[in-house]
Amino acid sequence: MNKLTEINTFNSKMRFWWSASKEYLIKSLSVDTERGLLKEQVDSHRRSFGANTLEEIKLTRIWELILDGVKEPMMILLLSIAALSLLFGKPAEAIVMVFVVAAYISVEFINKFRTDRTMARLRELTQPMTKVIREGRIQEIHTSDVVVGDVAVLSEGVRIPADIRLIESFGLLVNEAPLTGESFPVQKNDKSDSGQDTPLAERRNCVFSGTIILAGEGKGIVMAVGNKNELGIIARQVQAQKKDKTFIQEAMTRLAKTLAVLAVIVSILIPAVGFLRGLNVQEMILTWLALTFLMIPGQPPVIITMSLALASFALANKKLVVKRLRGVEVLGQVTAIVTDKTGTITENKMRVDSFVLPDGTEVKPQSLDDKLKHRISLCLPRYSNDPTDKAVEASLGSLNSKDSYNFLEGFSEGHPWRTLIYKERQSSYSAIAGQPESLINLSTITPAQKGTLLKILQKETDKGSRVVAFAIKEGIEGKDVSPEGSEFLALAVLSDPVRPDVKEAVASLLKAGISTYIVTGDHPTTARMVARAIDIDSDVLSGNDMEKMDDRALSDKLFSVKVFARISPTQKQRLVTLLKQKGETVAVIGDGVNDAPALKASNVGIAMGEIGTDLAKEAADLVLTDDNYAHLPEAILLGRKALDNFRKGLTYYLSAKAILLSIFLIPLALGIPFPFAPIHIIMTELLMDLASSTIFVTEAAEPDVMRRKPQTITNFLNKTIALRIFRNGFFLAIGILTLYLWLYYHTQNVILAQTAAFVTWLLGHIMLALNLKQEKLSLLKQGIFSNRFGSLWLVGMLILSFIITTVPFVRPYLHTSSLPLNVWLVILVVVFISTWWIELSKVIHTRFQQ
Repeated sequence: MNKLTEINTFNSKMRFWWSASKEYLIKSLSVDTERGLLKEQVDSHRRSFGANTLEEIKLTRIWELILDGVKEPMMILLLSIAALSLLFGKPAEAIVMVFVVAAYISVEFINKFRTDRTMARLRELTQPMTKVIREGRIQEIHTSDVVVGDVAVLSEGVRIPADIRLIESFGLLVNEAPLTGESFPVQKNDKSDSGQDTPLAERRNCVFSGTIILAGEGKGIVMAVGNKNELGIIARQVQAQKKDKTFIQEAMTRLAKTLAVLAVIVSILIPAVGFLRGLNVQEMILTWLALTFLMIPGQPPVIITMSLALASFALANKKLVVKRLRGVEVLGQVTAIVTDKTGTITENKMRVDSFVLPDGTEVKPQSLDDKLKHRISLCLPRYSNDPTDKAVEASLGSLNSKDSYNFLEGFSEGHPWRTLIYKERQSSYSAIAGQPESLINLSTITPAQKGTLLKILQKETDKGSRVVAFAIKEGIEGKDVSPEGSEFLALAVLSDPVRPDVKEAVASLLKAGISTYIVTGDHPTTARMVARAIDIDSDVLSGNDMEKMDDRALSDKLFSVKVFARISPTQKQRLVTLLKQKGETVAVIGDGVNDAPALKASNVGIAMGEIGTDLAKEAADLVLTDDNYAHLPEAILLGRKALDNFRKGLTYYLSAKAILLSIFLIPLALGIPFPFAPIHIIMTELLMDLASSTIFVTEAAEPDVMRRKPQTITNFLNKTIALRIFRNGFFLAIGILTLYLWLYYHTQNVILAQTAAFVTWLLGHIMLALNLKQEKLSLLKQGIFSNRFGSLWLVGMLILSFIITTVPFVRPYLHTSSLPLNVWLVILVVVFISTWWIELSKVIHTRFQQ
């Protein structure tokens, strides 16, 4: 068999290298475990298996981003609006439209830039220098120079440079939380066996790139580097995943197309028909230009941008930083939350809940007597990075118990316990900490006490707690590491506590119609107990179970199963994809490298700010800066409020357009002048846009915003909305037309009739906005001045109406006249009747519900 055939055969089997024997791997790679690789082997393996670097992302040129951006239908329409606005003398609106297009392209550029940074962050997660054995000696090389087959030297504090199969291990303890979500440090052992289907988090004979050694030492053969190791696989998933278009982006594109076509038809048809009916040619040309201004659909993008921007400022006050405005939009439509457990629901900080004494008595840490605290403290290394050691040490308080002891050495020769040897005067001690079963059974306590302790151990393990035992031997000389005959001290029961207020937050989200799914790399028992602690009562599905199910079967399980354990990053991404396929709008919350693909695949990703990895933050749309899960319901509320306000503002905007369009049709059919002069139409467009952009986007949330099911916006012009637009505008349109026709035919004074119609519109459209800004809460109950921008606009419209009808030198420029007192009274009656029926319907609806 030639060398190429050997490599191809090895590559086919290396897919499950963690399950192969050490002897097979050593032989296949021609590795001398004592002398390491030779220089020619290093070069050969780099060519055959690849370099230990992540694939560089091809940089996108700026002109390519601009071209891709302007090809979007919505962007083409906005640029067309800008061109028309500029053509018809509205440079301000043209600038706004160009700004929106520029902002869109800028966001795309920023997203691309962030993707590049994401890959850079992944490269930073590897150790700059790594110790390997080559040509018979230990060498320190750049991590990027590590190749498959290298014999890596592992020690405490080292960030692992690649995926490695252990060939020697002495008390190796690894923090895999960023990669697997495992909340407790993982004990590694080169003698452990792993099957092909063994989940990543349970491969005890391997260590993985990007994780950190907390204690112990060992050696291992590098088996996967660069894009082929677990970290590289995640990097490729993050790179390949693209965010879907949001519901509003798609709905806005459809709406813009419809309004653009309608604008062209109306702005041409009405003046043309007027001209054919014999109306003044010059007046019709001016009307055509004015109607073009009026019908150009330029305001909706401004309304949504303002709504989301204001929401992002409010979210920042709730410690939730918005990286992309689309995140706020989607946040308001979330129906399912997929959350990590470790560091997200829990604090990722070990805590001793209690100590169990040899007779089975459980005591709180503060209740331990000083002598026992002193003896347990001897079992702890002086400078340990192990979270369990640190938690036990913290629970014992400040002790100077080791000052009189001379520490000799500490070791763990492949046993499930650790021994620290001390000398005090003429006596020596072995302080032992480790696996509870071993220390209980090998100690000198009675069989009855052993039985009691083993039952307590089983109970605590079933609860998802971590349990460690402590024992001590006196009068020992030499390296006697066996706990046999030792004095049993205590069991320490530890937990990773649930964050405060998470339970209340999950309950609040459930009331809002949002399901919570816990997806973790941790043990199923631990996942179940944490879920129950926050009132999620569900069966647990493991990663192995998932692998045996096709998408349809797994999708069906999502109706009942809300907790998933021993889940890999790819499996988590699969769950998110299936939830989206079921029609869910999915938010993913995470903090680790293992969460990044799911964060990117979700509709909206939320990363933890304090404990979150850089990769998780880069992949997310929002960052929860203080890691407080309790802020999520508040964030959902603000997202829903922003969407509600946008939807109400847009419905009002379309209602106002419909009113203005309808009041032109009857005069057109009768062959009489239009109710508004061209200058009135232009003022109407400016004033209406400003009203909808300020009153609605600043409105408070609906009272029931967190007591209703999520609402997904998919279409802005369906039958329901069309009916609502007709209902909103019908009475005001009838009122304006009736007043205009009455004055026109009664007085034959076109300017007087147009002035009355215009003033009715000025007051009526603001009152309509005030009545529509809350769908269920009465304006009288809320307060007519509850929205300060609404109050200012109402006062402003009253002042404007007074000026254009009473100031003589203004009237000729605005084509207005003074109004008699009786006309003013009629205007006020029309405004009141045509808008306040909405308030009456709210009161009736509320009483009917009660």
